Amino acid sequence: MISPVLTKEASASSSVYSRPLVHFTTSTWINDPCAPGYDPQTETYHLFYQCNPYGCEWGNMSWGHVTSKDLLSWTCGDNQPVLKPDQKYDKDGAFTGCFVPLNRPGKQLTVVYSSIQNLPFFWYAPPYPRGASGIALATSEDGGRTWNKPVCNPILSEEPDGVATTGFRDPFLAPWPALDKLLNRAQAQAQCQLYGLVSGGVVGSGPTAFLYDVHPDDLTTWKYLGPLVDVEPRFQPSKKWSGNYGANWECTNFLTLQDASASRHFLIMGAEGDVERDHVKSYPLPDSFPARTVRAQLWMSGDLVRKEDGVRFQYQYGGYLDYGSYYAANSFLDPKSGRQIVHGWIPEEDIPLERAREKGWNGALAIPREVFLLTIPSVVKALHSPLSEICCVELQSQSDSSTSLHTLGVRPIFEVESWRKGCHQYQQMSTPLLLPQSSGKKRNLYSTTTPSWELEATVSFQPGCEAVGFHIRHNEDLSIRTTITFSLTNETITVDRGASTISSDMNKCSESGSFTLFTTSQSSDVDHEVPEETQEKLHLRIFSDADVLEVFANDRFALATMVYSDRYDGFHGGISAFASGGDESARFESIMIWDGLNGMKSVFTNEEDLNK
Repeated sequence: MISPVLTKEASASSSVYSRPLVHFTTSTWINDPCAPGYDPQTETYHLFYQCNPYGCEWGNMSWGHVTSKDLLSWTCGDNQPVLKPDQKYDKDGAFTGCFVPLNRPGKQLTVVYSSIQNLPFFWYAPPYPRGASGIALATSEDGGRTWNKPVCNPILSEEPDGVATTGFRDPFLAPWPALDKLLNRAQAQAQCQLYGLVSGGVVGSGPTAFLYDVHPDDLTTWKYLGPLVDVEPRFQPSKKWSGNYGANWECTNFLTLQDASASRHFLIMGAEGDVERDHVKSYPLPDSFPARTVRAQLWMSGDLVRKEDGVRFQYQYGGYLDYGSYYAANSFLDPKSGRQIVHGWIPEEDIPLERAREKGWNGALAIPREVFLLTIPSVVKALHSPLSEICCVELQSQSDSSTSLHTLGVRPIFEVESWRKGCHQYQQMSTPLLLPQSSGKKRNLYSTTTPSWELEATVSFQPGCEAVGFHIRHNEDLSIRTTITFSLTNETITVDRGASTISSDMNKCSESGSFTLFTTSQSSDVDHEVPEETQEKLHLRIFSDADVLEVFANDRFALATMVYSDRYDGFHGGISAFASGGDESARFESIMIWDGLNGMKSVFTNEEDLNK
């Protein structure tokens, strides 16, 4: 049973710089996850990441490497980068890339990366220097322990002929059967065909990804097919329900997802631009503190079509993959499970560099996620917005006159539930909690005593409820707190970081994204009886891991960010539920808390420690 009052007993005081246990960090700067993939020959998952091996600031872009047998427990090498900027064609950095899928046993491992030989370059300061970034290969003959750069590098030395770009980097390479079909590829040929994307944009035209035809037996030859997407700069179908697709793209991935009855094509991209979201732009920053980089982690769904000048991906609908600071998502199709697994980066732009140096790390990788095609049948309405205005969903009329909804689903991989085993303490409500009450709008639930915990809650609503949520990481009088709120009125989920710490030398702007609940109808077996309508419940999952916070809702909303607390112990570990609106209009049907995930043991182990 969850304690009805805030526990005042505290464990030994936690360091203000507690390191995350289930999110990857190193003793340096890290950013984009690179080349996630699976080697069936050794049954090993590989994940690389961009890093500066020499400090906590950006620079000296190299690749680090971790491996796993289960996507949960990861082994780190000797902390030395496996790819370094040590050739003329990559002297200014080894930027983001991808893992080449293995289509038959006995082949060497290969990654493709952005080889940078001329910095700096920026999309907003044209012209983008031609040939500043190319595409190169690295191979391994020993299962990924060591990597070599072949003499044929770079395989692409510059952008397509005659194209003035705003960027050209971040290769992605994979099979795409839907494109094989569109191009009328023979089945035998299509079974081994690969397609490559290089992200960027065209000056004066807008962001895009450049499409290439690649044969897996000759990875050095990339045949240019043209720009994949035609959207205008700063394309934004809805200020509320869609992100701004910016002026230049990074880390674009293509994928086709299926459920039992449907199949849809998707692109995932990091959108660089100059249109910041209002809640970030309006926050008053400390003097001389730099603003965040304007970018967003987005997706779109659409149709593949042939045109006279090539192939196009035509936008139909789209939205945010993550509403927080999460960026540079990179995915792969897991051949073991058939899932599309996504890794992403959570940057630390909200603190001064000196604080990152004091901590000893800068940046983290998010919990691995699964993206999938989510279908909700028989949808009648949303909370307030007309369904036709919610441009992150597709509405499809069915033969029975009902309407099904399709969108991109996102959730933590199911394997992370094993972190709950061995937790220091598990708490669960014995009876539902109704809020608000005449005696107050909130209820103290529990006080965590570790920096790493998970909360899962299910909430249903009666008419008149305005908002529900949780105060987390709070002290006794709530003067220190982080607040996660679902506003039914505004159809938003917000993480309010304004009172998360007494420190003033940081950006504590809120993180916020659009989210609504849908009402569905169920036909009655009785003739002429009005179909019963049911509003879906809120299903919320919160992962708090030292500085890292990730929030998920209803398998279609994600928000990852950094929250810097002054301490991680029982005095600042409070969790309280709250609601506003009509009395008892929010019913917290279940709340479960796992305090001390994975027994407070890191899921990342150094290889040298395993050999002791």
